[in-house]
Amino acid sequence: MTAASAPTKTRTSGGSRIMRWLRSDWGARITFYLAVLVGWQLLSMAVDRFPGPWETMDFLIREMFGLSHGGVVTGQFWKHLIVTIFRFSVGLSVAFVVGVTLGVLLGLSSFFRSLLNDLMLVFLALPAVIWAFLTVMWFGLGWEAPVYTVILSATPFIAVNVAQGVRAISPDLHLMSDAFGVPRRDRIRHLILPAVTGYLFTGLRFGFIVGWNAVLLAEWFGAAEGVGWRSRFWYDAARYRGFLGWVLVFIGFIVLVDTLVLRPLQRRAFRWRAPAADNVEVGLPDIEHDDRIPAAI
Repeated sequence: MTAASAPTKTRTSGGSRIMRWLRSDWGARITFYLAVLVGWQLLSMAVDRFPGPWETMDFLIREMFGLSHGGVVTGQFWKHLIVTIFRFSVGLSVAFVVGVTLGVLLGLSSFFRSLLNDLMLVFLALPAVIWAFLTVMWFGLGWEAPVYTVILSATPFIAVNVAQGVRAISPDLHLMSDAFGVPRRDRIRHLILPAVTGYLFTGLRFGFIVGWNAVLLAEWFGAAEGVGWRSRFWYDAARYRGFLGWVLVFIGFIVLVDTLVLRPLQRRAFRWRAPAADNVEVGLPDIEHDDRIPAAI
């Protein structure tokens, strides 16, 4: 019985190792991407105008290295990507500064909350495509429309999240600050900003996603260079593998920045509560480790 049961135990342990790997973070991610790749290939076989993964990868390689696409047009990958990243970075930087400032004012002052509440609601309701149309109409072709589209689209998301964080601070801490005569400047620096760190990262990640969509739309409708313009160039030329290739670049940039920049910054900001840091996701409060939520929940 012992000898006969040994192979069964080996197979069981091997299967459990595979299941543990599939349930791990990297295992789940790799499984998802493989499933997407298989589904993509099957869809391209079923739909004539939908390019497959290998056609799209061939296009991206030619675009990156400046090779010919079968005509006089050659790849211009880095030029357009750098232009879009610069516009997006300028717009998001301005949106972050303005959003944090507005968020602190909305959270601290009932006057500013009454003054700007409806305006924030309107800005949140307007989609990025509307701002893209408006900024192109105001500024025409050039760098201004994409930059202002990012600012107008991302600012309200950052401001509202920061305002919620400020309002979530315990009133007792404000009363204590008043009792000890803590200056407003020190109160903002040592009480408010550390307390809203989690909300700030949530707002930043929302602003990043919304702003990146906004810059693409603005370049699609009103630019002569950039990722959005290059996507439209290939779409208008009915070269759908070019259009899909630039869509993948657009998505890949979001994933890479979130993985390599935003998440490490988030873990560093929350290093004082390391077990909870990795559980903080966009729009999902970390209920288990949030001290503001009663244990009864």
